[in-house]
Amino acid sequence: MNSNKGPVLVIGATGQQGRATTAQLLERGWEVHAFVRDMDAPAARALRDSGANLIEGDLDDADSVRAAMDGAYGVFMMLTMMTGVHITAAGIEAEQRRGKAVADLAKASGIEHLVYSSLKGANENSGIEYYEAKQAIEAHIEALGLPATVLRPVFFMDNFNAFNRPIIDENGALVLNFAVRADIPVSLISVHDIGAFAAIAFDHPADYRNRTVPLAGDRLTPPQIAETFGRIAGLPAHSNQVPIEQVRAFDDQVAKMFAYFNERPDEAIDTAALRKAHPTLHTLESWLHTTNWKP
Repeated sequence: MNSNKGPVLVIGATGQQGRATTAQLLERGWEVHAFVRDMDAPAARALRDSGANLIEGDLDDADSVRAAMDGAYGVFMMLTMMTGVHITAAGIEAEQRRGKAVADLAKASGIEHLVYSSLKGANENSGIEYYEAKQAIEAHIEALGLPATVLRPVFFMDNFNAFNRPIIDENGALVLNFAVRADIPVSLISVHDIGAFAAIAFDHPADYRNRTVPLAGDRLTPPQIAETFGRIAGLPAHSNQVPIEQVRAFDDQVAKMFAYFNERPDEAIDTAALRKAHPTLHTLESWLHTTNWKP
């Protein structure tokens, strides 16, 4: 167990994973420095109210990142390729550039533990540009010899509260519109549990440094996902496969991701081993109960 309790600099602090990691670190007694662009933004104020110390800066300003790392024990890094609600070429390029720059600065600053949240599939030469950007950041971290943990989470359960949210049709049935074939199992993880594993890695550096950790809490086909939602909601439910071309009209990179799911189903992750480290790791059903999900 790590007796050093920080500070940990959280990069991407106002995003879903950053907020979850901050909460988990604070719960475990860590000092958290949240790297934010605007200290007066509501999300930043919420982090401060939770007990985090805010540090204002910009990932494109190396001096501000270097100053934020001064005196830090560790860094949690989560980067986004999003521009607004879409994944863009500019966003992908910026993510890769920023990730490598943060790694360089962490090395120069003597950071003792970097935890990078990447994604499952980043090492599979998928041809998906935003996967490859994360693969390049992982490779750069390894080449630098940084003491690091790479987390590779799968599809977020939390996406079912956003663009993949089931709807109720005109017959009163719950419908999951999902661009994955009915026979393909999809590995799922809650954002809460990504934050938990980031904190666990900092708590137990000897067990997690220089490791890559795939993260999943459940693995279900689209019909099984729909059935789980229906059971919780007390409604009949079914899944409907959305054509990839329909997704492509919204976002080409997301379409490539779903096409990849259909062409190359992921291998099951050992969730039993993960539960030994984190016994409350969510299944989809437990996540629905915990979040009090309603249709």
